[in-house]
Amino acid sequence: MLLSAASTAGALELQQQKFSDDEVFSAVVETFKKPLMHRFNPAATGERKPLLVLGPALKFGAKIKSRSFVHLTQQELVAQQEAVFVVVNKAFPDPERSALYVEYDIPSNASFGMLKLSPRNGVLVAEIVDSFRSSSGARATYGQLYQDVACRDNTEMAYRWNFYEGHGEGASGRCRDVTFTEFTDWRMPAAQAAP
Repeated sequence: MLLSAASTAGALELQQQKFSDDEVFSAVVETFKKPLMHRFNPAATGERKPLLVLGPALKFGAKIKSRSFVHLTQQELVAQQEAVFVVVNKAFPDPERSALYVEYDIPSNASFGMLKLSPRNGVLVAEIVDSFRSSSGARATYGQLYQDVACRDNTEMAYRWNFYEGHGEGASGRCRDVTFTEFTDWRMPAAQAAP
C-alpha cells in the first residue's frame, strides 16, 4: 500500500473513515477523466483506462489494482511511450486528517495543480484547490521523462510530437527524429533557448 503504509489498519484514515489507495486515486482520476481519455492518435480505437503515474516522492510496494485506472511506473510509461497520463507528485493529509491534498500534473493538456479530497457520505469527493496551465511546465514534465529516449513510430508520443509540430494538422505517427529532440533544451527558459 502507498498512502496507507503508515497505518497499521492498511487504509488511509480521514475524518475517522478509512479509504484504500484505489479509492483515493480513483477519485483523482475521475476528476480528470475527460482529458485523460484523449488520444493523439486519431485512429486509436477501443476504450482504455486512464493512466496513473506516481512521482518519486510517493513510495509504493505493490502496484495499485483498480477498475478505474492503470497504475504504471515511470519506466513502464516511457517504455510504452504514452503521452496522456496523470502524475501524482505528492499526497498528504492536513494536520486534522480531515482531507487529503494531492499535487497533480497532466502534461497532455498542460495543466497542473492541487486537489483536496474529503469524505462525504462515505466516499471521497474531489475539489480543485489550485489549477494552472503552462505549456513550458508540460514540456518540462515530458522532458524529464523523454529526453534522450529513442522515439518509436506510431506511439502516442510520436503522434503527440507531430500534433504540436504540425499545429494539429495532418496526424502522423512517424517520429520526427531518432530521439525526442523537442526536449533537448527543456531546462532552459524560453528566452534563452537557442533559435
